[in-house]
Amino acid sequence: MIRAGVFIGVDRSGDLTPLRDAAAGAAAMHEWALSQGMGADRAKLITDADGREVTPELIYDAVTELIGGAGVDQLVVYSAGHGVNINRCEHWLLTEAPVRTSAAVNVTGSAELARYCGIPHVVIISDACRVAPEGIRAQNVRGQDVFPNEGLSDRPGLVDQFFACFLGRTAAEIKAPEAAAGAYKALYTQALLEALAGSCPDVLEDLRDAADPALYVRPRPLQAYLEEEVPRRILERQLAGKVNQSPDAIITSYEDWVSRVERGTRPEGTRADASSGAEPDPRTRRAVSPERREHIAGGIVTAATAGSWMPSGHDPEGVGGPEGAVGAAAPDDGEPAPAEEGVSAVFGPDYFTSGCGIKVRGATVAEVVAASADAEILDDRQTVRVERLDAGEPASVLVRSDNGTGAVVAALPDFVAALTVDGDELVDVAYEPSSNTARWERYARRASDIRALRAAAASASLHGRFRPDSDDAARIAERMRVAGEIDPALSVYAAYAMHDLGDIERIGEMSADMRHSHRGFTLFDLALLEWSLTDNPLGARKRVVPCVPLLAQGWALLNAHRLWLPRALAGLDTDVRESLWTLFGPAGVDKLRTALRNEELR
Repeated sequence: MIRAGVFIGVDRSGDLTPLRDAAAGAAAMHEWALSQGMGADRAKLITDADGREVTPELIYDAVTELIGGAGVDQLVVYSAGHGVNINRCEHWLLTEAPVRTSAAVNVTGSAELARYCGIPHVVIISDACRVAPEGIRAQNVRGQDVFPNEGLSDRPGLVDQFFACFLGRTAAEIKAPEAAAGAYKALYTQALLEALAGSCPDVLEDLRDAADPALYVRPRPLQAYLEEEVPRRILERQLAGKVNQSPDAIITSYEDWVSRVERGTRPEGTRADASSGAEPDPRTRRAVSPERREHIAGGIVTAATAGSWMPSGHDPEGVGGPEGAVGAAAPDDGEPAPAEEGVSAVFGPDYFTSGCGIKVRGATVAEVVAASADAEILDDRQTVRVERLDAGEPASVLVRSDNGTGAVVAALPDFVAALTVDGDELVDVAYEPSSNTARWERYARRASDIRALRAAAASASLHGRFRPDSDDAARIAERMRVAGEIDPALSVYAAYAMHDLGDIERIGEMSADMRHSHRGFTLFDLALLEWSLTDNPLGARKRVVPCVPLLAQGWALLNAHRLWLPRALAGLDTDVRESLWTLFGPAGVDKLRTALRNEELR
């Protein structure tokens, strides 16, 4: 197997507190790469040692050179330095960041392009000294993709991602950069290097091949080791609460290995893979075992494509009658709902006389704007009736709260959209059929299961990502298989989970079913993740709602998919607030209001 790597270390980013171990960590990883047999021409070291400047262009050029070389089977991209988590997407800060907002690497977008770079297996390793973006004025950092956007391969490759810091809510992250930088010791890289060098028997596998006595480190055992070992070292050094280092990983490979250790004999405790023989061909191996794909990914997609789209977040026992403007409201004290417990609790009306509407908890509605429908704020200022949808088709609706922030949601005929705001974050968007429509009866029979599924997916996403390779997601997938019917918002969670697995085909199946059930329309995020929006301005596709990503993490993928903002929305991406579901600040709301009123967006 021909291997290559790019190893990046940045101790000094702008005026942030300098780090001590980032450049040294990259150099140590580079030495490991050379010991693995990567030639000097295939192992690129890029650091700011001796005052050198690290730019996105340097990294891009190094990656592009290796991709253009002949026969590379595995590419390792490692980075250590300052980082920020923006809407659950990591960004590496380089020499001129955060003052220069583009002097950063968009890890999510880069990983997306890496799938199609033509190299069968890409491993991205991030050891970031991470703080909340507001702590270092990095809210506007968007970063650049460091893989070429050329689509060299029609078939996606495998991309494994290792993170020193869990991609959860930024509210839980350290705000003081001096504290984080002072405590940063590259513990993650130290533990990683020890494992890659063969010092940790639990991660080593013996192929039981007489012709190959070497031991191998595979991504999944390495992930498990780091998730246990790094927290242990943090506690041992009394750094708990001083550093954001709770390791995470997104693993899509199954048979691949990341390190080969020359050993004549297998150390005691080494794991043995009796089913493995010779080294697998890197160009023909599968991302996940057939059994795992069927049990987890298949469970999610089976539920998502089982039939018409039905919602959660509603108690079937609280059915209101058909009289009046709206149905009977569930008890609601008007207080913001807790981020996890609140998302599945019943609130608001279960129907609108128009068969379509929006209800909000945790905020007061101040304004609504819809391009192809009539939307009216009702007296309680927490419900919006939507009617006269153009040709009965879905529409995008801008909902602005009294604090000036706003969200764009899809108004779906026969459905009630339920928005949950917690503080400054839109933590949940749910859809439930209006109880005066034909969809309601079928949904009501499964409401409790669907509600529980959504609560689990929402909770997992609030603290990171809803991923099929976690124990929780496996259980959720099994229940989704039983439930059979889900709401469109739950399909968004499932689609991002499939995206993490690289299962684009399954996302396409979900999107096709959505179109079948909703007059040829699909949700923006499904269309984005199935790669059907490429080479278009935002909002150009008329059969996609809403006109922007629903989950905020989708914004980090727009550049990789060659989606650009039209002139009327220039700079809109810089006004996306820290929120699970996309929430805009006042400047973004102003741009969207104008575009919707001018029918530049649907």
